[in-house]
Amino acid sequence: MSKSFKIIFSSLSVLLIIAALSSFVSPLSTSAEESSAPKNLIPSMTSNDAPLGHATASSIWASRHQPFNLFNGIKDDAYGWASSQTKPFGWIAYEFDSPVVINQFALWPRSDITQDAYKNETPKDFTFDAWDGDTWIVLHSEINVSDWQANLEKVFSFSNEKAYTKYRLNIINNNGLSGFTALGEMEMYHTVTATPEPTTLPTSSPTPIPTNVPTPTPDVSSGDRALLTIELSTGAEKEYDLSRSEVNAFLNWYDSASGSSSFGINKHNNNKGPFSKRTEYVIHDKILTFEVSEYTAQ
Repeated sequence: MSKSFKIIFSSLSVLLIIAALSSFVSPLSTSAEESSAPKNLIPSMTSNDAPLGHATASSIWASRHQPFNLFNGIKDDAYGWASSQTKPFGWIAYEFDSPVVINQFALWPRSDITQDAYKNETPKDFTFDAWDGDTWIVLHSEINVSDWQANLEKVFSFSNEKAYTKYRLNIINNNGLSGFTALGEMEMYHTVTATPEPTTLPTSSPTPIPTNVPTPTPDVSSGDRALLTIELSTGAEKEYDLSRSEVNAFLNWYDSASGSSSFGINKHNNNKGPFSKRTEYVIHDKILTFEVSEYTAQ
């Protein structure tokens, strides 16, 4: 074998080795980039109770718009979740099996918002709340969110370091559709902000540290009384004039009960007859939807 042929053969061997090493290095780089993205803490739901956790909502438009559709992992879902007819507001919640810290969430509109009939179904004013066992705590609020586009998510970040089991999106107003409000997909994350390295400041002229002024969170609840309207699966509709504490007791029972569990409601001024008190009982699995309309007694 000649000397020149040996040199060419050696160079070719080096190139083959470099190419082989590159095939191992590239996937490692891609994996590192993917790992920096936040992880959705909600599994891809196949029903309201599977595979993990529980999805619930204040109402649904039809059976194909179940709460779990908002958490099924399908970003371009044409069905998603939708509230019941004539209710362009409402809430949808996900309950984890154990407490987790959430400080960011993402929302996708339904893919058919390009159609004129559905383009205003998206949330406009809403809050992101956590359940502390007694009441809903507002963690984040948004007003006048109107620039939704099909297949594009909106990401909302906020400060929270406390773990809760149940979180909800509470939609106060949509963008103008009177029939219902709807969304295609929702994800929840816990992001960790990297702590920057401390910078040494000159001792001769110390720089004052600015104080962050907290933005007041709008109170979505007002009034000391409310009309509780309950629509039953039989088609009947019940209305009760209650104090705020009585409404809270009903909401706490509804969130924690299931099946044939019942709740007694004092009929107060609707007590007709010689009775000292009349109590009407509603069954949990017979309730289709309910609405709370708050007011201040004069």
